[in-house]
Amino acid sequence: MTAPATGATRRAPGRVATASTLLAAVAGVVDLWAVTSLGGPFAGVVTGNLVTAGGAAGRGDTRALWPPALAVLGFAVGVVVWSYAWRRRAGSVARPLLAELVVLVALAVAWVLVGATASGAVVLVLLAAASLAMGAQSATALRLGESTTYLTGTLTGGLAALVAGGSRGRVVALRQLGALVGGAAVAAVLLDVARWSVPVLAVVLLVAALGVLGRPRRDPSGG
Repeated sequence: MTAPATGATRRAPGRVATASTLLAAVAGVVDLWAVTSLGGPFAGVVTGNLVTAGGAAGRGDTRALWPPALAVLGFAVGVVVWSYAWRRRAGSVARPLLAELVVLVALAVAWVLVGATASGAVVLVLLAAASLAMGAQSATALRLGESTTYLTGTLTGGLAALVAGGSRGRVVALRQLGALVGGAAVAAVLLDVARWSVPVLAVVLLVAALGVLGRPRRDPSGG
């Protein structure tokens, strides 16, 4: 007995792969923005933040502890809230991404308004919200079947596939890691020429991912 198809599995594999690649680019943009402009922690790389928080705790440096701790907390809340919402509407992929889009749009508006003068508590709030968005995206990416934020496993799988001869693993790794690096590179350029537009780029990429996903195919069995 096969499991009922979800919104992700009823979509063409090529569309899912393209959307996942665009989401990896979103993560590259948001992480670069967080590291350079929101106090230093990553928005989506939780393990790195945990190490940084552990180091600050070991030194007794509470000031340095807050940013990575808030980033981890924001990410965790995003995963929990979006995963809970998925339980209530298990067939939807677009709706969780639309909810993430709302968060990113709010961040883009806030950055346009206060980005030049953001400091202190404002930066921490923006960091927590950016991490929330990345946690939400990570929870949604599980349904798409490809990682879009934490890509160490993707790199490991790609290298293992290179040695073992698995072509699909190599392609997925190159695609996702290339998108992550590409998103970060474009964000770095924008930080120099149009600083206000960095979170706007993340919004545009997420809208593109939603457009690629489109509506799921109808189940021919009528189920």
